[in-house]
Amino acid sequence: MALDRIKQFIESKGWPYRFTDVAELGSIDFEYLGVNYHVWEFRDDQCGVESNVKNIGKLEEFLGDYQNDLIAIMEKWGE
Repeated sequence: MALDRIKQFIESKGWPYRFTDVAELGSIDFEYLGVNYHVWEFRDDQCGVESNVKNIGKLEEFLGDYQNDLIAIMEKWGE
């Protein structure tokens, strides 16, 4: 399933979210401490996501093991 690990992480935290799956590509919009975040999965030459999880005001591309990379960033929130 698309973005399954990220979705499970967000659910485990109890953060409100909306998930969409189109053609096996996922999109998650969620909120943490009143800030809206977005993770959008794409498939071009390789699979990746575009997200503002690392920098709220800027969308960035993450490639490779992007689910674990984004989870590692979110795990640090609140430290």
